[in-house]
Amino acid sequence: MRAVTFPPQGEGSTERAARPFDALGKTYEDTYARLPEQLAAIDWLLGRLPERAQVMDIGSGTGRPTADLIAAAGHSVTGYDVSQTMVELARAQVPGAHFALADVRALPDTPAQWDAITAFFPLLQMPRADLDATLTRIANWLTPGGLFVFATVPFDAEDTEIEWMGHTIRATSYPAEDYGRLLRAAGLEVVREQLSVFHPDFPGMGPEEHLFLYARKPGGGAAPAHALTGPYPLPASYRGPHELSQQGWLGMEARFERHDVQPVVEALASNDRVADVGGGTGAVVRAIAAQLGSCTTVEPHAMRVEGMRTLSSSGVTVLPGRAEQLPLADGSVDAAVATWMLHYTDDPAAAVTEMARVVDTTHPEAKVVLVQGSPDNELIGLWNRICAPLTGERPDHQGYLLTLAARTLAEHGFQDIALHPVAVRVVFPEPGPRAKAEAAASALADFWHTGHVRHDELRVALLPALHEHFATGTDQFNDNGVMLVARPRRGQ
Repeated sequence: MRAVTFPPQGEGSTERAARPFDALGKTYEDTYARLPEQLAAIDWLLGRLPERAQVMDIGSGTGRPTADLIAAAGHSVTGYDVSQTMVELARAQVPGAHFALADVRALPDTPAQWDAITAFFPLLQMPRADLDATLTRIANWLTPGGLFVFATVPFDAEDTEIEWMGHTIRATSYPAEDYGRLLRAAGLEVVREQLSVFHPDFPGMGPEEHLFLYARKPGGGAAPAHALTGPYPLPASYRGPHELSQQGWLGMEARFERHDVQPVVEALASNDRVADVGGGTGAVVRAIAAQLGSCTTVEPHAMRVEGMRTLSSSGVTVLPGRAEQLPLADGSVDAAVATWMLHYTDDPAAAVTEMARVVDTTHPEAKVVLVQGSPDNELIGLWNRICAPLTGERPDHQGYLLTLAARTLAEHGFQDIALHPVAVRVVFPEPGPRAKAEAAASALADFWHTGHVRHDELRVALLPALHEHFATGTDQFNDNGVMLVARPRRGQ
């Protein structure tokens, strides 16, 4: 629970509201800072913020975890709290954010100034009339398309005396079912509501019911410009598919350090029926089946279909087929996933449309998960700089594919869209820069252009840039990606 304040009811009301938090100081953070639902809400927010977003944190406490995580992601955070002790702790612990001693009700009206506002348990010490008015003002402060993440302790009482962390305070709230109505009345779209029970590790405290709500102010694009979908400007159209070589994949597979698989598996943790599109080497489907017990994958290449048949004992069903025409019935799965696949398709929009078609949108965990390359992907940059001019092909732009996918999914009802960076490395352990460069040139030329008439020329052309790269002392390239998670918007 966090205090903002009662409205002035006499001399010293703000000080009385702040007193428990001035006394608790860091103990409050030690008790509440690692709430899984709060961390999940922050992660949800970070996946949707535009680059260098302006974020207000109401009831900012010690600055951790909210302001700390959001500022670390490159956003501008301003936190407000009534406790001088909390403000001082936050300033010391999170120097990358700004903190001020203030009552949220006393803040000036600044329409459409904030890209996002967070309020984790800060409105429990004000009467219902002020709580309602504060939620309305928050909606006004958000930009069109702006995001609001809110948490509270739901109960049906006003100005009730309670014992909390060794202090007596007076608290006010509403039943859980009322808060969605309040946010909609304030002009916000409720994206998600979640009830949970928390057991504070503090003497004498029992379980607390917590309510988390994610909301969005109407307006703005379904897929706004995002740092993870750059660089900008985006190309006007798709460049066409890359060639996919089984031989090239086999030469590279052992070199990958894939940290993208686990985030995909975690995103699917609450799903039951998952379809993977483009099974590839089987790394993703194996991991999904290991967690859920089964997974269906659709693979267009006959050799890979046969190669993955051995996974049937692990719960993997392999179906031959194309991404643009999946051999699955409408709504037959509750999640569809495709990793590093869209740039091999003839029609990526059609492939994404098919993924949306086969997902049962009435399932509470319905989602589409995609992974494509990130703007800082070094291998894509290398290909664009050296290989594209030699082959006469248009540059690769993974951000275009992600943006196209987001727009296509939004058109088919998957409007709750988040983007998350995921790490992939390609390692060349050979001794010395020259040996690393030689190995990388051969592996990459095969990976990208097996059978191309200029294959050998491409390998030689890559060598100077590769030698320069490995001369810095590194033994790897980043092949980083972006994970897009799209869900149907709920609560409208």
